[in-house]
Amino acid sequence: MNGKKRSLVLVILSLIAGMVYLTPLLRFSFYDQMLEALQITDVQLGTIGSIYGIFNVACYVPSGILAEKFNTKKLLMVSTLGMCLTTVWYSLYPGFTALLVIHALYGIFSVGTFWSPYLKAVRQLGSEEEQGRIFGLSEGLRGIGQTIAAFVCLGAMGLFATQAAGFRALLWINVGIFALLLAAVIFLVPDFDRQSDKTDAPETDSLEKSSKKEKPSILQTLFSSSTWICIFVILCGYTIWNTANGYIGTYCTRVLNLPAGLSSTLSIIRSYIIVFVAGLSGGFIIDKFKTKGLGMLTAFLLSGVSAAGIFLTGNLTLVPLCIGITIVLSYLANVIKATYWSIMGDAGIPVASTGMATGVISLIALTPDIFVSPVISRFIRYGENLGQIETGFNMMLIWIVVWAVLGIVASLILKRRKEKNSALS
Repeated sequence: MNGKKRSLVLVILSLIAGMVYLTPLLRFSFYDQMLEALQITDVQLGTIGSIYGIFNVACYVPSGILAEKFNTKKLLMVSTLGMCLTTVWYSLYPGFTALLVIHALYGIFSVGTFWSPYLKAVRQLGSEEEQGRIFGLSEGLRGIGQTIAAFVCLGAMGLFATQAAGFRALLWINVGIFALLLAAVIFLVPDFDRQSDKTDAPETDSLEKSSKKEKPSILQTLFSSSTWICIFVILCGYTIWNTANGYIGTYCTRVLNLPAGLSSTLSIIRSYIIVFVAGLSGGFIIDKFKTKGLGMLTAFLLSGVSAAGIFLTGNLTLVPLCIGITIVLSYLANVIKATYWSIMGDAGIPVASTGMATGVISLIALTPDIFVSPVISRFIRYGENLGQIETGFNMMLIWIVVWAVLGIVASLILKRRKEKNSALS
């Protein structure tokens, strides 16, 4: 592909990635509207979210298997078509049981048939030297697409007299977007599986050796040292991102005593603007380093320093400086998240093994979605029970520093693996 074609394909893939997660998670932006439109309770909406989360986790490994067994382009078509038809069903406002089935299907189409094929496709859009910027750009474009779609949906809801009518219109907007993305995949996205790959990493363990002859099995992937290097790095990065993204906003409100309006404004900056900036700039920055491991090491080091800086300035009531450092931490966390999938080549995972590897890596490395909230919420409750809410948040900041240190260790291992691979080649 030439540069323009490659850029167009990256935009299409990134927009799909944004939409397949925006639609199932409409409750994040339209919680009250959903309750009224669907005539359900808070508990029922929570159950719907749980069903979606369960199917997400359950589909990571199957996604890797599908990515290895079936054509990437066809899986992307299945995902966009499945999301489109499921959303049509959603717009009919079926009963609660049907809503559970709908969100189970969302889990299947947004992860099972999409996640690993998407990562596999994006990885093939650039050389190993370009992986950071390719994944960073994808993350930035994904954020832009989600932001625009969310604001379009918000504007559409305001045009109708009732929440039910407005939310139905919102769903049909999503249907239309998925239909357009399906057409884009059919006519504009190439058949990746027909393109020969000449950039496989040197053979360093059973995963690399098996991939030269046949697709690796789940066990080969699971017991590959390359897989576990990626898991270690991504687990550390995603834990820091999950913590910072979920709790820095309430830290500003409850510890720094910022007005709710100002805190919300800062949260919007962190949730949208920072994601976009980090995605676009972070990839280029990471690619400037000699190895991805060295780039990740630097990002983890600065993240730990930033968390320590928040701890010190917050306790010294240097509020403006503390706010500035929270923005820096958010930027660094998003740089790591935007680029951590670019490390697969340096870790020694060949392009041919991407599908299975991303499925296994995701199953373990993305578990912070499960354990971060229970841990941090208990830190906060501990501080509340002491009558010193800042104590709980200080524990959270120490938690970030610990994971940053672990991330530095993981990055050193990644750096040494790359140097070993280079020596062998």
